Amino acid sequence: MLKDRSSRRRMLSRLKGPLSIALSAAVLWAGSPLRAESAGAAKAGSASDERADALLNNMKAKNYATAFEMFDPTMQAAVSEEKLKAVWETQLAPLGALRSWTIVQRGEAQGKDLRVALLSFEHGELQAMIAVDPQSQLISGFRLQAAPASAPASPAPYVDAGKFRAVDMSVGSAPFVLGGTLTVPSVLDLVPAVVLVHGSGPLDRDETVGANKVFKDLAEGLASRGIAVLRYDKRTYQYGSKLGDSISVDDEVTKDAIAAVVALRSRPEVDPKRVFVIGHSMGALLAPEIGLRSAPVAGVVLLAPPGRAPWDIVLAQAQYLGTSKKDMADLEAQVDRLKAGTLGNEKLLGAPQSYWKDLGSKDGIAMAKKLQKPILILRGSRDYQVTDEDVVAWRNGLAGTSGVEIQTIPDLNHLFIAGTGKPGPSEYGTPGHVDVRVIDKLAAFIASTKAD
Repeated sequence: MLKDRSSRRRMLSRLKGPLSIALSAAVLWAGSPLRAESAGAAKAGSASDERADALLNNMKAKNYATAFEMFDPTMQAAVSEEKLKAVWETQLAPLGALRSWTIVQRGEAQGKDLRVALLSFEHGELQAMIAVDPQSQLISGFRLQAAPASAPASPAPYVDAGKFRAVDMSVGSAPFVLGGTLTVPSVLDLVPAVVLVHGSGPLDRDETVGANKVFKDLAEGLASRGIAVLRYDKRTYQYGSKLGDSISVDDEVTKDAIAAVVALRSRPEVDPKRVFVIGHSMGALLAPEIGLRSAPVAGVVLLAPPGRAPWDIVLAQAQYLGTSKKDMADLEAQVDRLKAGTLGNEKLLGAPQSYWKDLGSKDGIAMAKKLQKPILILRGSRDYQVTDEDVVAWRNGLAGTSGVEIQTIPDLNHLFIAGTGKPGPSEYGTPGHVDVRVIDKLAAFIASTKAD
């Protein structure tokens, strides 16, 4: 049985990536991700149903060797039997034993049969996405993620639906036109407005993370306070299957965000002199550059901006999440190759060396200095992904720059949702709302920023 160590490291690092806020209790995947929502209809009781059930039966019985033999060669090169066991017995341990499961969605995507199953454990639920090759009946993808909330979360207590309306709005141009939503306050005067820029990963317009919808909370909370907000589906979410390894950070984020600012500025309800950019995580890193390239903007807000090199955050998060010494050493060696430019065909977090080098070249602090507009930087004290070290980097880098406010808000995690105890990715599966203190702070910042 061959075990490709470099591929195994690649999948290890995918368990929780740098700047990433997408919940994944565990990810075991090879090749391009398949999205269930884009898959076509398929019949129940098929051979692929049986293969999905067989895989889950083996995992339930802890027959890891048998489960591993069900993987296709790409999966076997990417995920070792040891890693399969480690994910199931270590990362999922708080959920207890797997009791049962139900296939809740069937489809076909990228030539594979896709099965989505709801897994019931002793202490919670997860959703499994299983891709099956219809010809060989081998497993080509296996992803475990937070189960969707059983019922739509109620609006945040600070949302007043009577004070705004939602309008469909598109962003960008062909071939990558993105669907979006503009929340517009129900007033006659021109209003200030905001464009929301996502963190890393293929995120929808609500920035849905597990059971939470960060951007929906921000949009409706600010619209309730008289501020228009445009949010849109990220290019990698809407067109993921059409994007190759050559995609740049500009293609993934910046160009679409600039287009969104331009589109928002042209809306008849919006004061064009009071348009702001609010970025979250990776979007926060890029927000100053977006503001510069879409000038004039009135100001920018950075929610949990990373201040370290992305590969350093990879290592820090892996260490925080309890990665073994051996796997940490392997990961460090891979990062060393990335920094030296010798990564070759290996991928880190599913992205090639060219993408990481491009992302690492983005200097948000330098862009913020050039912006010469008011800047608000917020971080939650329970955020283990963007830490005090990142805040110090921004504080030191912007020392002496006028119009900059930096604040850490107690008790909030990377999603700016309140919690207690040691933070970790599993809490993103618990429904919650962006804390009202964040909404209040953003509204106050926008209200106090005068148009030029």
